[in-house]
Amino acid sequence: MPFVYSTISPSVGVPDNTAPIPLCPVNRYMRPWGTDNGVSVQNSNFSRHVVPPHLSYVPFKPAENMTMDRIGLRFFGTNSCVDAWYYKMAIYSDEGNYPKNLLTDFGTITIDCSAPPSVGPLELTGLSQVLTGNTLYWLAIGVNQNAGTDVAAGRTPFLGLINGDFYQFRKRGMTNAAAGTDGVAWLEQVNTFAASFPSSTSYSNVVSSTGTSIRPHIRRSA
Repeated sequence: MPFVYSTISPSVGVPDNTAPIPLCPVNRYMRPWGTDNGVSVQNSNFSRHVVPPHLSYVPFKPAENMTMDRIGLRFFGTNSCVDAWYYKMAIYSDEGNYPKNLLTDFGTITIDCSAPPSVGPLELTGLSQVLTGNTLYWLAIGVNQNAGTDVAAGRTPFLGLINGDFYQFRKRGMTNAAAGTDGVAWLEQVNTFAASFPSSTSYSNVVSSTGTSIRPHIRRSA
């Protein structure tokens, strides 16, 4: 009988979400490590993501070579939002457990809350992104809006999220004594992200980690 081994690091006692992820069958979906947040409490603030414009990076390491043909997020509702929200999606290489170089900009998913899409998965399709097995990548999500009404009100559309506390997000250290140390994604360009991904980034650009992130999903095509 096969065993599922724990990803708990014995030295720190919390999980490692840079561990390899076993491949799903072709034409099925994969996601980064983390605990689903918002699935059982849809249309509540448990499904509200980081509010200000920002760029987040979520680690993803396939256990074997694969190709992905879709990437997306899950939309639960507008949460009374009135602005148009833009979710740019991309993938970066890794250097020292931090995102490094932009590999592919996949495009933008738009949720116009004045005429919202149907509830369910929202995807960018027709991709052909080859991923090398046992190699760490960073799925990037850049969030901004066409106006500031929703941000001023502290609300976002309700999306499927992941959360968690992973030990590699403590490596950078706290920016101040009051800062949290848990994390599932790195944050960059908080309050300033506009429309373009940087061609490269580094440890020094990471301003914080967050314990909750939009949960990207990808579909394996080969």
